[in-house]
Amino acid sequence: MSKKSEVEWAIEIIMEKQEAVEYMELVTTIAHKMQKKDDPTTLNSIYTRLNLDNRLVYQGDDKWWIDINKVTRARKEEAKK
Repeated sequence: MSKKSEVEWAIEIIMEKQEAVEYMELVTTIAHKMQKKDDPTTLNSIYTRLNLDNRLVYQGDDKWWIDINKVTRARKEEAKK
């Protein structure tokens, strides 16, 4: 099994919380779960990857949520592989 990406971790964290998550909490939690440093360079890299993925949606007030339709579609496509 392959390692989870930053975005996959973000989706899991948000789905567990069932609410939008503040971006610094989200990127710090992702770094911890991936056993990476929580230095500014690493956190900026994670933040950039989250920004580039269309399954995550900025909600304002520094919070992120998921586009459930895109998440579901991506999971179905991955299951076909």
